[in-house]
Amino acid sequence: MYKLLSSIFYSNNDKYEEIYLNRYSSESTYRFDFRINKNNAFLLINHQILQLIERIMELNCELSLKMNKLPEIALNQYAKKCLVDEVRMTNEIEGVHSTRKEINDILKDKLGSKKGTRLYGLVKKYELLTKEDINFDKCEDIRNLYDKLVLQEILDDDSENEPDGKIFRKEKVYVQNPSGKIIHTGIYPEEKITTDMSKALDILNNDDYNFMIRIAIFHYIFGYIHPFYDGNGRVSRFISSYLLSKKLQYLVSYRLSYTIKQNINSYYKSFKQTNDDKNKGDLTMFVIKFFDVLVKSLEDLCESLDEKYNKLNYFSKIGEKLCKEDNKKYKLVFILIQNTLFGDSGISVDELHEISKIGESKIRMSLKELEECNLLYITKDGRKKLYDINLNNLSESNN
Repeated sequence: MYKLLSSIFYSNNDKYEEIYLNRYSSESTYRFDFRINKNNAFLLINHQILQLIERIMELNCELSLKMNKLPEIALNQYAKKCLVDEVRMTNEIEGVHSTRKEINDILKDKLGSKKGTRLYGLVKKYELLTKEDINFDKCEDIRNLYDKLVLQEILDDDSENEPDGKIFRKEKVYVQNPSGKIIHTGIYPEEKITTDMSKALDILNNDDYNFMIRIAIFHYIFGYIHPFYDGNGRVSRFISSYLLSKKLQYLVSYRLSYTIKQNINSYYKSFKQTNDDKNKGDLTMFVIKFFDVLVKSLEDLCESLDEKYNKLNYFSKIGEKLCKEDNKKYKLVFILIQNTLFGDSGISVDELHEISKIGESKIRMSLKELEECNLLYITKDGRKKLYDINLNNLSESNN
C-alpha cells in the first residue's frame, strides 16, 4: 500500500527527504511541467497503479461481453437510465437539484424546442458524448465547452459568476468544504490560469504518458487550477467521462459522477491530500483513488447487467408461455419486460409501434388483455399513457 509523503513526514521524518528524492528521481516516475504549490508534480508508476490499470481493462472486457449479450432495446434503455443518473449526480455533487423527469424531457426533445431551458446544454452534451469529437488542444477549447455545458445554468443561478476574463476568471476563487471552511485557493491571476491550463493540456495530449493516467492527472489539475467561478466540477467530470469513452465502454462514462457521489468523502479527501505541501507534488495517491473509482464503476455495471440479464431470461420465458402462439403479443410483452427491467420510465403506444413495427390496433388490444390480467403498471405523461410490466404479478402467473 502506497504511503503518503505527508504521513511519512510525521512518522519517519529523518527519512522524509530521502524518500521524496528517491520517488521523484526514480526511473519509474513521470515528472510533469506543472507545479502544485511550490513543488514539481510527479507520479510514481508503482505496482498498485499497474494492477489497477490491468483490472480496469479486464473489467472493461467483461462489461463488453455482458453488453453484447443484451437485446438492443434493453441496452439502449439501460444506457439512457445511466445517462439520467449521471446528469443528476454531477449536479447533486455541486448542490444543484435536478429531476429525472426534466432530464428525460430534454432527452425526448429531438427538435430543439427545449433549447435554452435549464440543464439543456449539459444533458445534450452527455447524450452526444460518444457521437462527437471534442478538441482539448488549447484554453479556448475549455471555455467553448464550458459555455455549451453549464454557462446558462451559471447565469440563471448567479450572473456574477459569469467568467469575466479573456477566457477564464479575473478574480480569486476559494474552494470550500460543506461546512464553509476554505480548503483550496484557485490559481490566480488569469495569466497564470491560462499558462497552467496550457501545461495541463500539454500533459493530456502527451502520448508519452499512459492514456488512463493522463485522464486522472488532468482531472486533478483542472480542480487545482479551478479556472471558473462556478461549474468547475461539472466541466471536469464531463471531460473525464468523454475521454474515458474513447478507451472504455461508453457505459463507464455514464457512471463516473454516480460512483464519485457514492464515495464523495474519499474523492474530496484525495484532492486535499494531494494539495498538501508536505506531499511535495506527489500525484500517485490521487491517481490510485481515481482508478479505484473506475474499478468500482465497472464492477457495479457488471453486477447490475448480470442481475438484469438473468431476470430478463426468467421473465421472457414466462411471457412466452403467457402469449402461447401469439408471436406479435409476445414481441410486445418482451419489449415491455426489457423496458421495465432496464429503462427509466414507462413506454407509450407510439414507442411500442415504432420499436415493434406492429399495428397500433394490435398493440392496444394486447395491452388491454394484459391490463385485464393485472399485468401492467400504467402511468401518465400529460395525456399520454405509459406502460410497464408488473413483474411480480407476471412471476405469480407462472405458478
